[in-house]
Amino acid sequence: MPDISQVMAFFLVFLRAAAFMISGPLFGFRGIPPLFKVGFSLALAVVLFPTAAANLATLPGGVWGFGLAVISEIGVGLMLGTTVTIILNSIRMAGQMIDMQIGYSMASLVDPMNGSQNTLLAQYLYLLSLILFLMLDGHYTLIMGLAKSYQLVPLSAAALNGSVPLVLIKTFSGAFTIALQVSAPVLAVLLVSDLALGFLSRTTPQINVFLTGFLVKIVVGILTLSFLIPLLGTVFHSLINMIERDLYSLMRALI
Repeated sequence: MPDISQVMAFFLVFLRAAAFMISGPLFGFRGIPPLFKVGFSLALAVVLFPTAAANLATLPGGVWGFGLAVISEIGVGLMLGTTVTIILNSIRMAGQMIDMQIGYSMASLVDPMNGSQNTLLAQYLYLLSLILFLMLDGHYTLIMGLAKSYQLVPLSAAALNGSVPLVLIKTFSGAFTIALQVSAPVLAVLLVSDLALGFLSRTTPQINVFLTGFLVKIVVGILTLSFLIPLLGTVFHSLINMIERDLYSLMRALI
């Protein structure tokens, strides 16, 4: 006969792991079957349960106490997964900035995987970032961060205070800074091309700069971006370090 307290603790571990994976960048696509998400989260909970049980505090008693613990664990998992998603979405923001200047934002499309409106280069860079994230063993970083969360934030011990929004705001500002740094070279080249096209329209009014500018900016932007693609590996090393730092900062804020 299993101990009911152990079953309750395992259920809380499973809820945090499931919320973390569903709100994270890897399982955020609509094409992944829900049964696979639940099965993977269940397997992850089985692996992480000994770590969580070693740091288990006294579980709250009563239906209301356990219900609040369920809400707390789901909230912790969602905040941790959302933090990682915000950081990785910095590459998507960089692509959207480039698309806005290069002209691809006029051909925005509906992303069937996320169910949102997206642009061409933003979707390309985001999918490329996920491939690089897996190649650099970023998924191991996520699993280790989740395992560490059970040590720093024991089950039903999370506390929402004023420092949590500050950590999330700092994470978003850091992601926006990375997006500007990634897109800055392409934006600078596109700015120079705009200035050149403006000078050309003044010196040679016969040329239809409005139509010619689309082709010129697309060619210049794609060529500049092709030279920057090999440098994304360095950017992702800093992104993985940023994920570790911000996850631990959020865990310390939840204590």
